[in-house]
Amino acid sequence: MNCKKVKGRHKTSTKVPKSPTDFKSCSICKHIPDHKFVETLHTDARLPEQVDQLEVIGGYGFYGHEQVRKCPLCKTYYTYLHDHDSESGVGIGWTDEEIRRITPESALDVMKRVLKASQGSLEYWAKKFQKTHDSCDQQSMTKHTHEVRRLVREIASLKKLLSGR
Repeated sequence: MNCKKVKGRHKTSTKVPKSPTDFKSCSICKHIPDHKFVETLHTDARLPEQVDQLEVIGGYGFYGHEQVRKCPLCKTYYTYLHDHDSESGVGIGWTDEEIRRITPESALDVMKRVLKASQGSLEYWAKKFQKTHDSCDQQSMTKHTHEVRRLVREIASLKKLLSGR
């Protein structure tokens, strides 16, 4: 297991839309369809490169576990999924990716589910670290602590925004 933390930044345009729901004029979101599903292992199909410019709010994003992403410019929310199966050498396998634009109300529901899962992961890694004092366990615990905090902040911010509507 590689425990190194990899962090990348993507440069984005400074053009900010007039309102949080104005994704059609956003320099990032105007390139991302409402929904796109691609099979990447056996095709040249790919999600738009702008998907990588979305901020990850929380969630695993792999093997059926939702990941919430948000545009750093227009604040539009998305769910992202990545799924891979090698078929253990029996079949041809697949690698799928999916992005879906969601409403703020849906984002709130998804973030609550993701928060519950992240809190469970944090509890698991905290207990494991207490037993092992292993640096990889500590790193996982720290990662989930940051994710839980980020989700709690985002949920509070979104609730405030939705209550003002």
